[in-house]
Amino acid sequence: MIGYALVWWVLTGGDAASWVWGVPAVLAAALLNPFPAKGRLRLKPLVLLRFCSVFVVWSVRGAVDVGRRVLRHGRLLTTTLVDHPWALRAQSARIFFANLINLMPGTLCIQITDSVMTVHVIGDPERAQAALAHLEAIVLQMVEAEDDD
Repeated sequence: MIGYALVWWVLTGGDAASWVWGVPAVLAAALLNPFPAKGRLRLKPLVLLRFCSVFVVWSVRGAVDVGRRVLRHGRLLTTTLVDHPWALRAQSARIFFANLINLMPGTLCIQITDSVMTVHVIGDPERAQAALAHLEAIVLQMVEAEDDD
């Protein structure tokens, strides 16, 4: 529930008046939580710092790339689906990674199975696959998950 409250606080910029709607929303999200708490992630602080810098740089780079593609007149966006095989074993780490992908401009996780994560990407599928593998490797270094498979 604390996680949902934190997300609400960030999304509303800390506006105290928003809690009129936020409290019911947080309670509903906690009660209807689609993510079972099977395992807990323990983050490695030094790798977390590296991850944050990579995330910020890639987010800005992705946003600029998507904006540039959208503003090009007469050119269609190239989109595709990429099946990314898991390197992460723990379900909690996989969910973290899938949510992370949804925050990156130009990518959207659309399906999770036991063997792969299907991601909708804008641009070159080979480049996207390499970027997914690189980011997953950083997440793999960052988290120590209790075995929850």
